[in-house]
Amino acid sequence: MKRIATIATLVACTIIASCTPDKKTEDTEIAEAAETAEEEANAETVADTTLTDDKKEFIKELAQHNLLQIAIGRLASTKSTNTEVKQNGQQMVQLYTNSQTKLQDLAQGYGMQLDTVLQEDYREHIEDLTKLNAADFDKKYLEKVTDVQKDALDTFNDLLKDDTEADASAFGIWARTSEKELQAQYEQALALQQQVKNR
Repeated sequence: MKRIATIATLVACTIIASCTPDKKTEDTEIAEAAETAEEEANAETVADTTLTDDKKEFIKELAQHNLLQIAIGRLASTKSTNTEVKQNGQQMVQLYTNSQTKLQDLAQGYGMQLDTVLQEDYREHIEDLTKLNAADFDKKYLEKVTDVQKDALDTFNDLLKDDTEADASAFGIWARTSEKELQAQYEQALALQQQVKNR
């Protein structure tokens, strides 16, 4: 009787063991899946670590463009006597500060360091605007904003004409998004420029 009970116990344990998932196998599968995902992520990163010289140069130029827009936006928010122009200046500071942060993150992903100080060529734009009296400032400010934005858009268009929507690189995604944002800002600045001219 005791022997029958022992056999029954062994059979029950065997059945339970065969129905219970093997914890070791499950952990191994999870670890292997995580390792595969990590390898794929690393492969994507490796594939996306190089930029053409044109794209690197563009990133550097756009960083200066962002710094210039921040500087002239600050100037407009203090120097202008027009409420809408002041608001536009404040908006430019916020928009281009955000744009610069995204651009710095992108550049770091490609191992690039961007200048955080406005270069001399760009500082001349600020000096020109600073010398203007309040009456002339608004028109010149909006001319400067739209000119700089138009130049940046032209460069975007030249740079992206051969890129496709299928380009899922960090640069490709950032560039398409940034171009759309810049186009919207340019159109807004043009509309404000027209309003100021008509007054």
